[in-house]
Amino acid sequence: MTIYWPDYVASICRQNHTYFDSGEFLLSAYHFIALFTLPLAIFTFFVIVRVTPRKMKKMKIPMIISHAWSTNLDLFFTVLAAPCLFFPSAAGVPLGTFSALGVSSRFVAYYGQVSIVMMAINFIMLLENRHSQIPMIRFKITNHQFRLVYFAVNYTLALLYIVPFYLDSDDQLELRKFVFKRIPCPVVEFYEKGTFVLLKGGEFLPFLTITGGLIIVLGQTLFFSIHTVYHLNYVKNASVSESTKALQRRFLRYVAMQMTVPWAVLAGPIFYSLYADRNDYYNQAFNNFSMLFMAIHGLLSNYCALFIIKPYRVFVRNLIKGNIDFNSTGTTHNAPQISVRLGSVSD
Repeated sequence: MTIYWPDYVASICRQNHTYFDSGEFLLSAYHFIALFTLPLAIFTFFVIVRVTPRKMKKMKIPMIISHAWSTNLDLFFTVLAAPCLFFPSAAGVPLGTFSALGVSSRFVAYYGQVSIVMMAINFIMLLENRHSQIPMIRFKITNHQFRLVYFAVNYTLALLYIVPFYLDSDDQLELRKFVFKRIPCPVVEFYEKGTFVLLKGGEFLPFLTITGGLIIVLGQTLFFSIHTVYHLNYVKNASVSESTKALQRRFLRYVAMQMTVPWAVLAGPIFYSLYADRNDYYNQAFNNFSMLFMAIHGLLSNYCALFIIKPYRVFVRNLIKGNIDFNSTGTTHNAPQISVRLGSVSD
């Protein structure tokens, strides 16, 4: 590689770094994951569009939007950005397609952060969708235009929560000095041209806005989930049958798992980064593996979409067994076998 930054100092300390510390390993691993996640994401789009039963038709558009953002984040990790981060500092370098095309590392960092926030907004959308379908609930969004405005505001705020991270115009060479205080001997990728230091640490405005955003997002998530669970389990309504309630509970369980699995994958590396920051711990191999762990969220998201909801799961099983054909109009010949399970989310 070409050394770009003038603060590079040749040192024998890098002789202790292994192949797992290198950007070469990280980029190869990202691309290997993409070989599985991207075709699976395309197939999941197809299944949602073609197999979603009528009893789930109100979930179809939110699921497509949510899956689109999940796939976007998957592409960001494995192909477009392929980020290499240098915990415990707030610094990193994109190794993927964006870097090859000369896209600004500042934009790449912003795009990645926004993509993660968008995932949270999409989970709110899925929860609101379930919330609006419960007949016993009176305080809910019923007007389609109002719903569009409501989520337009949420998406706009998602773009703004991260902006204060990029308002500081400090020189990158000066910011790099703060990194060296915590990481005296970073890997050689730290000296690539695209390396970007986001923060020196301790900035108040970014902390304030991200905390406010977290409160807003969590507040909506808790309201829609708790309000829905309460009405499905504790509110009686003679006009709503128990079978309808059971069906809505199954739909809600699907949404809960669709939320929990990806965030569980993202949470591990986030907690590791907080640990590294608190203890000034630098281990580039651990950094690389934590990013790869985040990158597999796409596999788990697609698994949730395909194997938790029974119509999708039955379709996939029948497809594997060769029991499904597609005619010229695009419909499946095995529809009766799938429709028996309409609306069922779990065994």
